[in-house]
Amino acid sequence: MGRRLALSWVVAAVICSAPPRQVGAQTPEPPPPDSAAGVPSPESLPLTQDLGRRLTLPVMVNGQGPFDFLVDTGSDRTVISRELAARLALPPGPRVIIHQSTGADNVETVVIDRLTVGSREIRHIESPSLEARNLGGAGMLGVDALRDLHVVMDFKEMRMSSSPSRAEPLDDHTFVVSGRSRFGQLILANARIHDQPVLVVLDSGSEVSVGNPALLRLLTGRSRSAEPLKSTTLVTVTGRRMVLELDDIAEADLGGIVIHNMPLAFGQMHIFDRFGLTRQPALMLGMDVMSLCRRVTVDLRRREATFTLN
Repeated sequence: MGRRLALSWVVAAVICSAPPRQVGAQTPEPPPPDSAAGVPSPESLPLTQDLGRRLTLPVMVNGQGPFDFLVDTGSDRTVISRELAARLALPPGPRVIIHQSTGADNVETVVIDRLTVGSREIRHIESPSLEARNLGGAGMLGVDALRDLHVVMDFKEMRMSSSPSRAEPLDDHTFVVSGRSRFGQLILANARIHDQPVLVVLDSGSEVSVGNPALLRLLTGRSRSAEPLKSTTLVTVTGRRMVLELDDIAEADLGGIVIHNMPLAFGQMHIFDRFGLTRQPALMLGMDVMSLCRRVTVDLRRREATFTLN
């Protein structure tokens, strides 16, 4: 049956921010062959966590800063707060449609000439500008800043390292989970709940994990409590609000990592429609789960993630 390691649940957050998505986002090109030659040493940067356990990195914008940006593997666009954009006098860009949990919004963008994360510099970003109170920070780093990288989020050392796309070395405590790409996001394919396949989107920009109605239907009649479900309020990056039901899963298997007593929020979110994840059980895996691991790696180019427990 293979190796399995277990996690037990402790607490769950009650408010989450959902990331924006842009119509027409490009799918990453196929993964390159593995090669150890010419791969530079990873660059390591300090991480901090906000009250929702989401990760932030110091970022320079047009040579000014640093400013704390959330690391958001669930967003295909890097986003900046309106307040910071005004402070830096960033020029306006075109309006764009972004897709988030509760619907699609037509929003303004600003043009960032240079976004610097460590030694990595990204030029000319047309970044949606949204209110800081909804973002929860000065901005969000999306997958456009991470797409060609092998990103390691080390929760024990509170460091994030990056290097060119590569295979992650595996050991007895590390599991690799493969998937596919959709609008630039990584959708993991070999997770199971109650022995049924479940598609998983890694979303480090969200405080809590959220399941779709198909997953809730799967759990219905599977020894769930007869008590009424509790609820929580989701606040999106554009300020929309949505009430979600709360329940828990006795056991979830994420490619070999078994999570016991895992609470989930459930709702008919627009973003599941956007990803085509309505018929098959699916969930957005937030920081409430990922931060239980010692280390999580994400490689969008290779379409895989790894989870290390000890």
